[in-house]
Amino acid sequence: MSTASSPNLRLVADDDPASVAAWRAEEGAVARETRAAAANRSLAPTDARWVLAARTASLLQGPVLTPDRRRTVLRTADRLGIRLFDANLIIAIVQDQARRGEELGNAVPTLAMVPAPKRRSRRLNTLRWIAAFATALAVNALLIRWLVS
Repeated sequence: MSTASSPNLRLVADDDPASVAAWRAEEGAVARETRAAAANRSLAPTDARWVLAARTASLLQGPVLTPDRRRTVLRTADRLGIRLFDANLIIAIVQDQARRGEELGNAVPTLAMVPAPKRRSRRLNTLRWIAAFATALAVNALLIRWLVS
């Protein structure tokens, strides 16, 4: 394809200095906010994101995570309450650190940007166990009644 037939692409209002300056100021503000948020975050050793990152790092073969080991990491993420998308982000962050030859601790600000898993309510879990137990008792009572009659 020749360059003569390619359309020239340009930003709308790219010749307006006021809009260009406003766009650059907004872009700079977003970048500063992102850097500040990353610098102020840290992860506890028991944080699910850190646990998953450490587990992933231990299963890497160089910077490579084999498919069966990836499935292991994703099962761990599910048990920790981390969404599949977020788990894959954490895996990518850990692999990137390994490719660069950097320590996992250097990835803490980036890992902290991944949303933390939502904790399940202890009360809700208790209610689920009670409901399961009550259902099991009801089914057993019905089976006994059916066998006796």
